[in-house]
Amino acid sequence: MDKIKIVISRMGQVAPGTWVRLALLVASLINMSLKVFGAEGVSVGNETVEKAVTVVIMVITALMAYWKNNSFTEAAIAADEVMQSLKK
Repeated sequence: MDKIKIVISRMGQVAPGTWVRLALLVASLINMSLKVFGAEGVSVGNETVEKAVTVVIMVITALMAYWKNNSFTEAAIAADEVMQSLKK
């Protein structure tokens, strides 16, 4: 029981890529199991793949734009220059 508590407490430290790979593995195992037992598996067409790729690119771009310091005003640009000079 203690080992389960340790694993649960460390779940926040797991890298996002690990969660993505795990989710894809589980999805593919479920899909293959459905096909093996004669049920209709998840069929993915070209349009679905295109939409998924577009959404992934949009989310990545949005996160990058949100994370990056985007200075538009003169005051913000001047503050960026001061910050860069202080870093040096």
